[in-house]
Amino acid sequence: MIIKVENLGEIKLLSNPRARKIIVRKKQEYLQLTHPSSMTEDYIRRAIEEMKPRLLKLLQQSSAKLLLTPETTFKTFSFELKIIESSTTNNYYLKLKDGLLTISCPVNTQYDAPSVQKTLREMVDKTLRYEANRLFPSKIDKLSALYNFSYSTLTINKSRTRWGSCSSKQSINLSYYCMLLPEYLVDFVILHELCHTREMNHGERFWKLLDSVTSGKAKELTKELRAYKTNW
Repeated sequence: MIIKVENLGEIKLLSNPRARKIIVRKKQEYLQLTHPSSMTEDYIRRAIEEMKPRLLKLLQQSSAKLLLTPETTFKTFSFELKIIESSTTNNYYLKLKDGLLTISCPVNTQYDAPSVQKTLREMVDKTLRYEANRLFPSKIDKLSALYNFSYSTLTINKSRTRWGSCSSKQSINLSYYCMLLPEYLVDFVILHELCHTREMNHGERFWKLLDSVTSGKAKELTKELRAYKTNW
C-alpha cells in the first residue's frame, strides 16, 4: 500500500507480523515504512506526523544526489554526459557516440521536477548498464588471462550495496554502478573477485594473493574503494 504525505511524498507501507515497531527506510524514489500487522492506517498516519521532522531530515540527507541539468558535469571512465534542449522534440532522447552520451530534452524543461530527474536518471542508468555489459566481459577475460585465474560466469547487476561478489561456483557478479568508479578501481574490483575464485574468505592467503596482482597495494586500494563516494 502506498500513501502520500505532504512534504514527504510517497510512503510505501509494508505490514510485517513479526515487526514490533515502525521502521522507516529511504529507498531510491520513496520512503518505506514497515509496521506491525496490528497497526491501523490511521495510527500509522498519526505516527508519521509525529515523526515528520525526523523523516524530513532523512529525506534531506538522502537527497544530495546529482541534479541533472544542461550545466551538469558527469563522467564515467568510458563516457561523458551532455544534456541539451531541442526545439524539435517534445520527448527525451539519448545518443551515445564516441564517448559522449547526449540526452535531448524539450525546450523549457523543468529540471528540478522529480519526474524529469527520474526520466534522465533512467536514461543514464540504461547507458551505465549498456557500457558495463560492453566493457566488463573483456576486462575480466583480460585480467583473468593475465594472472591465470578462471571463473565460470559473469553477471552484470544493479547492486548499490556491493561493487561485486563471487560465489562458491566461481560465478562473478559486478554492479554496473562500477562504471562510476575510476577505471583503475574497476580493475581492482574485478581482481578482488577473481582472487575469490581461489580464496573464498578474506584470510591471510587472500590478501597475499590480492597483493601479488596489485603490486602490493591490496589494502591501500581497498581503503580507497571503501571511501569512494558517488552522488548518483
